Amino acid sequence: MKRILFFHDVFPCGGTERVTIDIANNLSPLGYEFFLLTCKKREDIDNIRVIELSDPDRNSQSNAEVFIDVINTYSIDVFVLPIHVLKHIDFIIEQTHCKLVFALHSIPLWEAIGKIPTKQRRARHSLSKRIELYLFSYPRKWLGIYDRRVLKLHDKIYRKADAYVVLCEEYKNVLLRRLKLPVLNNKFRVIPNSEQAVEPVSCNKKKKVLFVGRLSYADKRVDRLIDIWGMIYQQVPDWELVVVGDGEEENALHLRVMEKKIGHIRFEGFQEDVSRYYREASVLCLTSTFEGWPLCLTEAQINGVVPVAFDCCAGIHQILAPSGVNGILVPPFNKQRFAKTLLKLLKSPEQLAAMKRNVLLKAEEYSPQIIGQKWMKLFESLLEEK
Repeated sequence: MKRILFFHDVFPCGGTERVTIDIANNLSPLGYEFFLLTCKKREDIDNIRVIELSDPDRNSQSNAEVFIDVINTYSIDVFVLPIHVLKHIDFIIEQTHCKLVFALHSIPLWEAIGKIPTKQRRARHSLSKRIELYLFSYPRKWLGIYDRRVLKLHDKIYRKADAYVVLCEEYKNVLLRRLKLPVLNNKFRVIPNSEQAVEPVSCNKKKKVLFVGRLSYADKRVDRLIDIWGMIYQQVPDWELVVVGDGEEENALHLRVMEKKIGHIRFEGFQEDVSRYYREASVLCLTSTFEGWPLCLTEAQINGVVPVAFDCCAGIHQILAPSGVNGILVPPFNKQRFAKTLLKLLKSPEQLAAMKRNVLLKAEEYSPQIIGQKWMKLFESLLEEK
């Protein structure tokens, strides 16, 4: 058996963890055994042996020793580390003999891109935080200090890793350029995220616009969607906006709706199973500042839901392009343009029906079988080297 270890802070949790489950489900029958270390285990998962760490701090020295023990005890062949670079990764690699794969499940340099929005949110109700934002944070951003720190981190993990997985070709090109790496003979592998087929796709679509995801400020910016909906909801009185998810912005978003007296909007909170929302919705909206490969867009497509999103990153562009066929791309971050585009779509049942057919065809590209083969090819190449 070929043994693969993954790490996730919380498991299962969101889209990244679901991709791990897809990989395990598709490769387990092909001679692969999967293990997973996590700081918080929510439930057992078929085809994955989940081991919960006793220390909630993923970067603790004690956890690093557990990583080493698990890798050596179970003769792990490949360790896949998604998103986060562990503080003690050098120590772990030195004490083990497995191959290391780093998987960037977001946009390159997301840590630096999200720094200022996070600080802006904290500064809303704090004078000292606002002073810090203007005197220190903005100058550091303008001087490129945040970018340099993140580049140094990813240069380190690139050199330690045996393979570095990105979600699309453009992300690879960005990192090649920013890290000053050779175009040929580099460690990058392009593997998009998978999406499970839905059988059958619901034909009983209702007049519902959907958002699914974390209610976070740095990246998701659901406040923009609230404002956009406020511009148009009175012109489409038989439509409803349904927000599914929870997070740090939840109370602020509720307050925003009440202050602006926006109607026809419903907050559903966190839901373990979001399939029923996709079955009923006709349109999904995403107004993020940055994303890697947003699974809500591919989930929408595979359910016959038409996605509308700001064209803010290569991952979104690849999923929805060409605009008007596989979804609609709106120039970032023009809320008036987004509102006008969404309103036109909601009033065009023929366009919605045509795009529903298109997105279902597009979604076939994300088959777990196709994506699983890409991961297997990567694992096999590393095992040959080993």
